[in-house]
Amino acid sequence: MIARLLYDKGYREYVEAARITKRDYPNVQFLLLGSIDVEYPNHVPSDVVQRDDASGAIRYLGYAGDVGSVMRKSDCIVLPSYHEGMSRVLMEACAMGKPIITSDISGCRETVEDGRNGYLVPPMDKVALTDAIRRFLYLSDDARSRMGLYSRQLAESRFDVRDVIKVYRRITG
Repeated sequence: MIARLLYDKGYREYVEAARITKRDYPNVQFLLLGSIDVEYPNHVPSDVVQRDDASGAIRYLGYAGDVGSVMRKSDCIVLPSYHEGMSRVLMEACAMGKPIITSDISGCRETVEDGRNGYLVPPMDKVALTDAIRRFLYLSDDARSRMGLYSRQLAESRFDVRDVIKVYRRITG
C-alpha cells in the first residue's frame, strides 16, 4: 500500500486484512509506504502506525521520494481507499505492470478490470479485501504475470501521456 497515512485511504482495512491473512500465510509481507499527514483531520497517528508495525501486521517503510523502487519489489499494489481523484499510485502501478487490489470507486476502478489485472472490492470492507488478497495469493506465478502484463496494456491504452496532451490541446485549443 502506497498512500498518505489517512484512515480514508483504507488504513484500518489494510492492516486488518494483513492480520487475518498472516494467520494462514505468515511469510507474506504487507508493506506500507507513505507519510503521516498530521494536517489532515483523519490522519493515522504515528503511535498507531508504530504499534501495527511492531505487531508484525505491516512493515512501515516511512516516506520515500522514489516509490518505483518499492513498487518494483512488490507483487501487488493495494489501495483500499474510500474516495479518490484519479489515483496516481494506481496509474503508476499499471505502468510498471503490477497487479492491483483496490476499491470499486471512481478514481480507482479505472485502473482495474476485475479478474484481469487485479481485483475490485467494496470500500470499507475488510472481509472483501482479505478475500481478494487470498485470491491473489492462490494464483500461479504465470497468472500473476498475466495480470501484470494486462496492467501494462491498460496503462498504454488508457493513460498514455500523448493522448492526455491531445485532449488538453483540443480543450484549450
